[in-house]
Amino acid sequence: MLKNTEKIFKSLVLANSFISIIITIKIFIKNHYSFLEPSAGLIITAIYASAWFYSLYKIYNFSKTGLRIYIYLTLLGFLFNILSNLSYLDKTVYLLTVMEHMVIGSILTFSYFSKIKSKFK
Repeated sequence: MLKNTEKIFKSLVLANSFISIIITIKIFIKNHYSFLEPSAGLIITAIYASAWFYSLYKIYNFSKTGLRIYIYLTLLGFLFNILSNLSYLDKTVYLLTVMEHMVIGSILTFSYFSKIKSKFK
């Protein structure tokens, strides 16, 4: 039973990674970010994305620290969405962000309310 739950959990983390990669690429393209001409937006986005993917890696390996980082970044991401110009949300990105938020909720639910929580160290 725990093995199946673990497989589902890891699949959710991988799905979150895949969706996040697509959204991040879309954000970089839409905002015309160039690493040759760094801007504040590029730096903030790159730091946030790096921390996000690091937290997903740590969660995949059942790290409590990774889970804490993930929660803080989720809250920070909601704040960024509230403060940002959402004009970059075409239909594809909008659907991906909705899917990502459902996956985030599932990951947090598994992490705190299933038997898998005992695997986090």
